[in-house]
Amino acid sequence: MYPSIATFLEKKSRLTWVLLCFFCLLLPVSELHTQSLRSDFDDNGAVNFTDFILSAQAFGGSDSRFDLGGNGKVDFEDFVLFASDYGSNTTVVWTQLEVANTGPTARFDHTLILDPARRQLVLFGGKATNPLGDTWILDLDELVWREVPTESSPEARRGHTAILDPVGDRMLVFGGEPASRVFFNDVWEFNLKTETWRERSPSGERPVPRYGTSAIYDPVRNRMIVSHGFSSQGRFDDTWSFDLATHKWTDLTPPEPKPLKRCLHDAVYDTVNDRMLLGGGCSSGFGPCPQDDIWAFDLSTQRWTQLQFEADHPGPLRNQALLFEPSGKRMVLFGGAESRAKSDTWSLDVSDDIWELISFQGQVPDARWSHKMVLDSARRRVLMWGGTSGSPVFDDLWELTF
Repeated sequence: MYPSIATFLEKKSRLTWVLLCFFCLLLPVSELHTQSLRSDFDDNGAVNFTDFILSAQAFGGSDSRFDLGGNGKVDFEDFVLFASDYGSNTTVVWTQLEVANTGPTARFDHTLILDPARRQLVLFGGKATNPLGDTWILDLDELVWREVPTESSPEARRGHTAILDPVGDRMLVFGGEPASRVFFNDVWEFNLKTETWRERSPSGERPVPRYGTSAIYDPVRNRMIVSHGFSSQGRFDDTWSFDLATHKWTDLTPPEPKPLKRCLHDAVYDTVNDRMLLGGGCSSGFGPCPQDDIWAFDLSTQRWTQLQFEADHPGPLRNQALLFEPSGKRMVLFGGAESRAKSDTWSLDVSDDIWELISFQGQVPDARWSHKMVLDSARRRVLMWGGTSGSPVFDDLWELTF
């Protein structure tokens, strides 16, 4: 089945092989149990001895699959990375978390960010029967909600966006739709230290008022990127940046190709490739509703490229929730709607643009759309709250551990 050790040593350096074995013995057990599956070379769901044999056979070559360090060759650095993966598996689990008190009203089309410095979630707005304008904080250690009393805060709205600005220690909210259907293009900041709201009034040109748009935080250039959306003027295909230092808007809309005009989509920042990934949504009047595509906006060149998928993928969706998980180099998708609400969990490997439908044993969240997810890196989990399937509207909190 495998070549004998003698045959293998004839092909590879004896000294290198001895060093590899010696290093494997010295590596502490605690370092052999991370959750990455980059070293599952035989695709059996676990990093085990079979993968070790395959890794050893590739040592000294240039097979990109085993080049974990990405330097063009399979060397000692790759073995160190493999050793840190040894013993990991693909087990991911959804669990509903029970909060200790009564929290926000069940809703959808809200925003949710994680404040890692204070171990808390911050929720604003959304819709139950009518648009809401309340602000809530969930303590992630105690799982206790509390409403933030504010004298001055954004007008009630739904379909707005929010990002965490870790440099400014604040949450930024843009746009949305009130009950009057006038639509907003305002920018508000929520100071995470003082827990107070303040409206920002940038001068000059700014995006047309809208809801159902998407936004990401660009940490490299210290800005918020907003793209697409809908208002009484129709659907948009423009892309804007909001400088977090100067509070100035800049129109980044490139020429074709670009994603078709749409709303009710979602977007994430791909930390591996320094790009915004945008997909799904509704293009009624211009194209499909829902859409079945993923586009990448290169934040350096400011150009759009559509990703192509040869294998199975989520299909047409609107109002789905996306997030990016850097340690696994993947985008995670849950839920959304086509003709009805869905409860599928998908993972997109951004190294090769391959989707994987994740299966689970045990409970999973009810099918829903217009929910929100955030990444809690410190505890290696995704947190999800709210959404709707039309009926009911949810106020449940879930975690996806990986």
